[in-house]
Parts: sequence; structure tokens; C-alpha cells
Amino acid sequence: MVAIRAFLGACLAAGLLFSFSVQRASAEVYPLIVKGKVTMPDGSPPPFTVGIERVCSDLQGSAPGPITDKKGEYTWRMDVDPLRTRACFIRATHTGYTSTTVDVSGLDGSTHTTTTLDTLVITNGRTVDPYAIISNDSNMPSRASAPWKAAMKALDNRNDAEAATQMQAAVAAAPKFAIGWHALGVVEEKQLQKLSEARDAYEHAIQADPKMLAPYLALARLCIKTKDWQCAAKNVDALIKLDTKKTVTEVYLHQAVARYGLKDLDGAAASAQQAIQLKFARAEYVLGRILEAKGDAAGAREHISKYLEMDKNTPDADVIRAHLQNIGKPEASALEADLEVL
Repeated sequence: MVAIRAFLGACLAAGLLFSFSVQRASAEVYPLIVKGKVTMPDGSPPPFTVGIERVCSDLQGSAPGPITDKKGEYTWRMDVDPLRTRACFIRATHTGYTSTTVDVSGLDGSTHTTTTLDTLVITNGRTVDPYAIISNDSNMPSRASAPWKAAMKALDNRNDAEAATQMQAAVAAAPKFAIGWHALGVVEEKQLQKLSEARDAYEHAIQADPKMLAPYLALARLCIKTKDWQCAAKNVDALIKLDTKKTVTEVYLHQAVARYGLKDLDGAAASAQQAIQLKFARAEYVLGRILEAKGDAAGAREHISKYLEMDKNTPDADVIRAHLQNIGKPEASALEADLEVL
């Protein structure tokens, strides 16, 4: 009888422990209301409803989400687990359009119940994401396979330093592995903030595959950030020549900025006009700055004002407004926002 009681007691204890473990595990998944919106490149809402989806590295977390309303806004009630080590992002979906992405790996419903995400922007036709890391086994050199897989695992675990180390091993084993070089550049630039090393990696990617578009775009953006205008102009010009299908429409905005930096104001204005025709709102601001540099204060005010009307959510709106109010005055130069937000 004592043995039976002891056995039943052990079972009861085990049951309570299991129940506690289940409750604890379930408590680690929190409901979170996620809000956001989708716009066209000019900041206007899409003229149609757009689907939202979540894509995760382990596939289990991938899921379709809500659709947008007439204002391009959406609300998504999702369950999030802040302790899970998978990488996830959301994007908009509509046939014939491509979308920017927003990283949602770090969402944590344990600290708040509602969050608002960055705006998603959709573009008509195919485009190139300069920071997309392509994990494709079909074209991978066999010598790079093991470190590359280790790099992908490290990315899923958010161990960026280890990912970079493994990517370095992959390209050392296969120096012509262009996708690996490009991915290394992305990790070094975006995660580790090693801009010099990232530039070197992008240049190696271009050398390994001169027809791959993404490294040109990533390198041009990096050169704009570091104000290396010759580098930026060289890479956007090469990209425009290479991109015969015109998939990288933003390149004309980058070209306008690079030419402005080189004081080629006529060339910069021509590129800005092309970007405006392609519905890039920021090109209005760039054209305004170009006209200001050419001494056309009225034209500058017109285009910068138009930009502020088109993109009410730009993070540097206050600086741009202050600059607008001082155009024609000496203090205007001290109130200049960067031509692009990169």
C-alpha cells in the first residue's frame, strides 16, 4: 500500500510538473496586435487591396495575414514567441508587384499589446533587393557548402558575427562564389556596421559575377552613405548599362544624388526628373536641392514643398521644413537633410 501511495504521489507530482511546464510554455506565446500600412513609391495608398504575409526561416512560422483597406492600412493579430530563434519578416503581396520587407523577428508581446511597423512599399514589376541573402543550393560550389550552411544557421540564431565568419570561410574556399560575397557584404554592412569590409565584399561579388545586379546596387548605396560620389556614380552607371530590362528603377534617384555630389547639376537634374517619372517621391526633394544649388530658389521651394506633401512620414521632415523656411538665407546650408534616407 505504501508503495502504491508513493507511486500515485510520484504520478501526481509529475502531472503537476507537466501541467506547470505546459502553462509556462503556452505563456511564452503572446498575442500581439500589429498595425501597418502599404504605399506606392510616391507615398500614396495602392489603388487595390493588398495581401500581407509573414515569411520565416523555419517555414513553420510562415503564414498569410490580412488584406489592406482603402487607405492601404492593415491590422494583424498574431501570436509571437520572443524566445524563439527563427528569423521572420513580413511583406505585401499583389500579382505583378514586389514589396519591401519589415523584420518581425524581435516582436515581443510580453511587454506591450500593440505595435506599429514601418511602412511597406510596393513597386510595379520586378525589382532587386540589394540586401536579400539568397540561400540556393543549386548553384553553390561544393567546397563552400558546409560553411555556407553553418552561416545560414547562424543567421537564424541571430549570431551575425558567426555568420560572417562562416561566410568568409565559404568565399575563401570558393573565391568565385558571388552570392556568398554579396551575402557577406550585407551582413558586414547591415548587422556588423563594418562598412569598409562590406565594400570590399561587394566589389569581390561584382568581380566574381559582373552580371549580378544586387552588388552594384548595394555598393552604390554604401558609397552614397559614405559620400564617395565617384564610387556611387561609377556603380550606378554600370548598373544602368547592365540592367537592360530596367528592373532597378531606384537607380536614377541614386544617380541624381551621386551627380549632385560631383557638382554635375545638369546631369543630376536630368536623373531626378527620370526618378520623378518613375514615381519616386524623394526625387522631388532632390530636384529641389539641385535647383537651389543652381540659384532657383522659387523652383527649390516648389519641389521641396511638393515632396513634403507627398511623403508625410519621412523621418527627416522637421529638418526639411526648417531648410525650406530658410532657402535663400545663409543659415539654410546648416539645415540640410541627406538627399536620401538609406
